[in-house]
Amino acid sequence: MTERTLNAWVRSRQEMKTRPSRRLRRQGFISAVVYGKAVPNGNLPIKLLATEVKKVLGTGIPEIGTALKLRIDTGDQVLEFDAMVREVQWNPMHLTLSHFDFFVPAEIEEKTKPEELSPAA
Repeated sequence: MTERTLNAWVRSRQEMKTRPSRRLRRQGFISAVVYGKAVPNGNLPIKLLATEVKKVLGTGIPEIGTALKLRIDTGDQVLEFDAMVREVQWNPMHLTLSHFDFFVPAEIEEKTKPEELSPAA
């Protein structure tokens, strides 16, 4: 199986809210949010190219839980996350995608049980 990779860019403060999101969609982008403990500040608003999303995830509505790699350009560095699709918003009239939520699971640390503990009496 090939690894799915999506390139993304961080949205500026002026690209937040409803009106700027509409402008982004007209320009061929899809707004999205990446969140999780591994993400700086807990969440990161991003934008994705709609053509690339269709190429990587297919033309239909992506399934929740689809695993992929996000490569996010922040302007001065590139962040990479192993993420999964958490929520998809789409316009049922036009059958277009309008927003994604991606979740980055925290690294699972293996917890070992101390050997010196005795069973409860």
